[in-house]
Formats: sequence, C-alpha cells, structure tokens
Amino acid sequence: MTVRLRAVALAAALFAQLALGGCLRATGPGVSGLIRSDGPRSEPLRVVYLGSGGWILEHAGATVLTGPLFTNPGFFTTGLLPIRSDSATVDRYMSRYDVSSALAILVGHAHYDHLMDVPRVAKRHAPTARIVGSRTVAYTLGTWSGLVDRVDVVDDSAGDQRTVGRWLHYGDDVRVMPLRSFHAPHFDGYTLYRGARAEPLTEEPTWATEWLDGETYAFLIDFMAGPDSIAFRVYYQDAVAPPPAGFAPEALIEERPVDVALIVPATFDQVDWHPEALVENLQPGRVVLGHWEDFFSPVDRPAESVRLTDLGHFERRLERVFDGEWWRPDRWTELVLR
Repeated sequence: MTVRLRAVALAAALFAQLALGGCLRATGPGVSGLIRSDGPRSEPLRVVYLGSGGWILEHAGATVLTGPLFTNPGFFTTGLLPIRSDSATVDRYMSRYDVSSALAILVGHAHYDHLMDVPRVAKRHAPTARIVGSRTVAYTLGTWSGLVDRVDVVDDSAGDQRTVGRWLHYGDDVRVMPLRSFHAPHFDGYTLYRGARAEPLTEEPTWATEWLDGETYAFLIDFMAGPDSIAFRVYYQDAVAPPPAGFAPEALIEERPVDVALIVPATFDQVDWHPEALVENLQPGRVVLGHWEDFFSPVDRPAESVRLTDLGHFERRLERVFDGEWWRPDRWTELVLR
C-alpha cells in the first residue's frame, strides 16, 4: 500500500469516527458581535476571530494575523478528493477587514486548515506581512507560492518552559517569540497528515494528506508601548499540545504574565491536563477560545462545535481553574480589550 493510500485509509477511519461522534458536540456559552471589556483608558487590544486558527490582533495601528481558513472544504471532499484554496471565498471574507499593513502572519503548523489560504491572504490582503512558521511551512509554500522571500523560519529561535527563545521584531511595536509545541492526536492516538518536509515543493499540494504538519509552534506576541514597555502580551496556539509542550518560558511569565491567551479546545481529551496546565503556566488575565468550530462547514453557515470534542466539558474544566473573563467567540466576533 502506498503512503498516500495509507494516509487516505487513516483519514477514512477518522471520518467514520467523526460521523458517529456528532452527539458529543455539546456547547457552552458563546459570544458574537462586538464585545467591549472594561479597563483603564488606554489604547485597547482589538481581537477579531476569523474562524479555525485565524485571528486579527491589532494594537495602536500594529496588526498581526494568524493563519486563517475561509475555504473550508467539505467533510467528504477533504478525505476523498483534491482540495485547494478558493480565492473568491478568501477575498469575500478577508476583504471585510483592512489588514493591508499587517506586519506578520503566524502559522503554528502546516496542515491545510492553517496554511492553505495563507498564500492568497499574504499576496492580496497583507502584501507586506512576513509569514512566520516552521521550515515545513516554508517548504510547503515552496517555490510555487511566490512567497519564498517572505517566510521567517523559527526553528532556531524557539523557546520553551525552561528556555527563553529569541524575539523576532516586526517594526518597533511588535515582537514575537515562537514556543516549541506539539500537535495532539486527532483521535485514538492518531495524528493525521503527520510529517516534515525536507525540500521545497515546486507545485501546490493537491490533497489534504500533502499538507504535512511539520514542527508545531505556539507564540508569545508582545505589543509594545515603548522600547522596554509591554502594552499587551498575547499567547497564541493553533493546536492542543500535551504539557509542557507549548509552554511559555517561566522566567518571562514571572516578569509579565499573559494578558490574553488564545487557546484551542478541539481534541483536548487526547492529552492530559489541558487547559489546566496551560492556565497555570501562562497565568492569563483573559482567555479566548479559538479553533473550536467544525471547519468542514462553509463559513456562511452558523458554526457548530468540532466533532469528537465535548466542548461543554472543556469549558467546565476551564472554569474550575480560571476565574477571569473568558469567551468562545463566533466567527467575525470583535473583542475590544483594555
């Protein structure tokens, strides 16, 4: 059996599990529209949820994106047929927001639901943004995307719980530190589309199985109020990780805890102590849940929670260890945080 056929067989097993797992899609309280949080009269942090792993983070005119997915190929299409980014759909939804001055697009891993729409966003909507990710992210974009000169590979810059990594600076107002993380299994200990690329692709991937995850990273993002002053510290992950993978350096958190943690509930039950251990590590002031919805459904339909994940259980566990403000936003929700 070829590598592709084995991957398709594994994907088919997942789809069977997903089809049987709809009954687990319990949901807790969510928010939509415009949400304003009280606080001192200072320049706020604007957070917009784009769905899947996509966010817009903006403070005082400095904008950072994280890898969005608007195409949302369907359930059976993803498992059995070729997929590709739908430029018209990307343009329709990304055009709602002016991200033309975005400094960076953060990509935690190279699965299709985090990277496939990034080339269109980077070329059409955020034409000067750097793409920040692993060597596999860079090699997957390869030569076909025309973005080879805009990718910042982070493999040698990353920190972890014990090690302070290297800050990557984007202008005077933003710095980013990659954090060594891991992609939790999708089901029963299996992680789909696992692997790393050893050389750049010359053609766009055709199948979901060709979007290999590669090395996985979370990120600390500091929006600066001056050379030595942090206005907001944001944590971003785009995949659940087993502790202590994805942890921020303890030395940095002792100096300044995270103001806003963007964390993932999907497949949380495939690892131990998520979100409890991450909350303890980050000591966040606020928590926002992302990548919680079923991304096989078109973005113009009401979002339902991702299959095979008991979202209500995750939220109850979060509330047991975190007594601050937290939200699970629908797509297009805008939070203005002071």
